[in-house]
Parts: sequence; C-alpha cells; structure tokens
Amino acid sequence: MRRLFLTILFFLASAAGPIAAHPQSSANDKPSTCDSLRASKSKVYGFHPAQLNESQIEAKGKELDAFWKQVQAAGPEGAACLKIMLAAETTDHNFQFDAGEVLYQMDPSPDSLKIVRDAIAQADFQETDPANYLSLALALSQQGVDIQPLAARLLRYPNATIHISEHALDLDADTAALFLYGSMPAAQATNALISELQAPELFVRSAAAHLLAEQLTEDAFRTLSRWDGVDMIEEEYRRNDIHTVLKYQPPDPADLAQPKFTREQVLKVIAALPHTRKEFDDVMSTSGAAFDKKLHDANLTQEQLTNAVADSEPIYGIADHTSFLNSAVATLLSEDFKTLQGARRKALFNVSDESLEEYLAFTQLMIRLINKLDLYKDYRAH
Repeated sequence: MRRLFLTILFFLASAAGPIAAHPQSSANDKPSTCDSLRASKSKVYGFHPAQLNESQIEAKGKELDAFWKQVQAAGPEGAACLKIMLAAETTDHNFQFDAGEVLYQMDPSPDSLKIVRDAIAQADFQETDPANYLSLALALSQQGVDIQPLAARLLRYPNATIHISEHALDLDADTAALFLYGSMPAAQATNALISELQAPELFVRSAAAHLLAEQLTEDAFRTLSRWDGVDMIEEEYRRNDIHTVLKYQPPDPADLAQPKFTREQVLKVIAALPHTRKEFDDVMSTSGAAFDKKLHDANLTQEQLTNAVADSEPIYGIADHTSFLNSAVATLLSEDFKTLQGARRKALFNVSDESLEEYLAFTQLMIRLINKLDLYKDYRAH
C-alpha cells in the first residue's frame, strides 16, 4: 500500500509537466475526500495523552470524536483513505491504533484485517489501553488472521495488569497472552511458543514454556521434555504446572465407572455449544430458559443447585458439569482429541472470566484424557 501511494504521488508529480500544457487548478477546485481527511488528521493527532491536563483531554476527546465521525461518514472512501494514511504513518502510534479499530469496523475484508493487525502491532501500552488491544487482537484471530506478532507483544509486557472493566477482570500478561495463543490453531501456537523458548529474556522464556505446556500437542510435549530451561523458571507455579503436564497420573477408576453420557452424546453436546453472542442468546431463550425454570420451580438449596448443575447436560459450557466431564474421559477416544482442541479454541470467543473458565475446563478434560489413554508416553514421566 505504501509503495502504491508513493507511486501515485510520483505519477501526479510527473504528470504536472510544463505549465502551458497543464492549466493550474482553479480556486474553485475542491480537495478530495482523502485530502480533507488527511488535513483533519494532521490537526487532531500528534499528541501524547500523558502530556495533557484534564481540560485538554476533554477538548481532545471532542476533536477525536468529530474526526472519526468525518471518516465514518465518508463510507468506503473513508476506509480507503484510512489504508493510505496507515501506510504512510510510522511514528504516531495513537493514530495507528485508533485507525486500526475504526478500519476493523468499516471494512472487515481479509486484506483490511491484515492492515489492522499491522497497525495495532505498533501500540504503545503506556498510551493505549492494553485491554482494547487484547480484545481487538482476539477478534482478528477469530476472523482467521495470523496474530502471532500481537501475541508475542503481550509476552514482552512484564508485570502487566490488564483490566477488563466490562467483566471486572484483571489479567496478568501470561493470562492475556493465553487468550491469543489459545485462539490460534494448536500447531501454529505450538510452533510460535517453541520459538520463544530462545528469547533472550528469562521472563519471556518462562511465560512461553508455561503456555506451551497448555497446548497439549505432541510437539509441545517433545520440546518441553528435552528443554533444559524449566528449572531456571523463577515462578514456582509455572514450574509446577509444567511438571504436572509432563507427568503421567493414573485416572481414578471411580470417576470413569458407569458414565452417564455415551461417546456419541458427549460429541453431540460439544458440537452444539454456543460460541458467539447470538448463539448464547438463542440458547438462553430456549433450552437455557427451560432448564433455569426447572431449577427455579424445584426451589433447591444452594448445595442442591450445585449438584443439579454438576449432574446435568451442559447447555452453555462444560465447566462444573462433573458427570459430563467424567463421561467424556471415560468414553472419548484418541481420535476425538482434535475435536476437543477445536472446541477449546472456540471457547475463547471474548475476553471474559466465562471464556477463560471454559478454556481451562477443556484443558483439564484434555489432560485427563491424555492420562487415561496414556498418550505421548515417550515424553512424559511414569
């Protein structure tokens, strides 16, 4: 896009030629839509929020609102101009991120989504809310965009606390990165994290190893079983989690006896789980509403309610559904593992504690199934 833009400028300059051959523009010629937007952008951007006082921030907010309304009102021309401005911008990271957010809304075509990714990759977390970065990066991943560079940025954001105000959720950099690596295809995430084990920073290697252990792929097990960096990890919880994954633990026979659900039923339930806001709303108004009414009419105590959920068929997700989880471990086969990987990936449909809980529930289910089937035995301690 940048080369195209420069080519256009060169062409226009060459086409100007002698004055006699090309009349000068008249005073009545109007600037193009993109010329107007570029002029407005140059007046509004180029600021640093940390250098503004409260009244200046309020005034700047109004200017920004007016500018982005102007861009959106321009429709397809506005979106095309955003691409040109992003191709030309190299230093104003506030504009790059804001423009990426707006372009994502205006033009969700595959080529535009890649431009959005490259724009927000320049975000300065001292001036851009990392929560917005995380949400947009996850949305791009769900659209099939390769977000590996965006995920790697979070691994290099130490001591972070990312506040998700909508869900009253505080995330450290590890957990934030989990949303992004967890939303990638398992093979892609595994390869990306393996490469990060060579990072010069210990905190990056430590986080990458911790996340790699959760991928539960053969390449992940093989790499971690041979990696000599586990004992160098400073955080005990990370070392413990990695060692737990790398060690075979025999299942409790009592958990697997007399499964309530068959393999076919387990797979059918997993396939029917909602993964978008619309799907959740549809389920909530139908089977979810019927189940909620049944529990309400039964007038159960809190303990009885918890037990009823644990014994019921999952509607919204598998977390806390003990009978279903035990049935899955008891009945699923090694060829079903890819189905679990795909379902776990889809569970991260937004940045919320509910999505995270569901992802972790699938992770625990997958670990239990690996133990029951004794998968990857060449790379796990017995």
